Amino acid sequence: MSKKNENSESISRMVDLLRSGAVMLREACPVCHSPLFKVRDEIICPKCQKRVVIVQRDEEASKVLEESVLSTLKGTLVVKVQALEKEIAKEKDPDKLYELLRILVAFLEALERIK
Repeated sequence: MSKKNENSESISRMVDLLRSGAVMLREACPVCHSPLFKVRDEIICPKCQKRVVIVQRDEEASKVLEESVLSTLKGTLVVKVQALEKEIAKEKDPDKLYELLRILVAFLEALERIK
């Protein structure tokens, strides 16, 4: 995609956000330096199309990073559990089934610890 099209699309997203009641903030995206917008209780970058968290202190940044990493890990584990469930459903060999179930239990224990 050309730079001109990319800029045009991000400007269009900004206009749409303003029309929908979003508020443009003074802060800029730390990645692309575009203006940030507050939509309900979330701050988003229309150019990156991602949620942004503004922190005041290093402790807050550390906590936000930890929450983000754990959330991503939780999502990854859920995807793995879904894939494993499909393998378990079609597996006939008891030894392989036992191994798959052992892995499933480990994934479920990890998910429980994340909560």
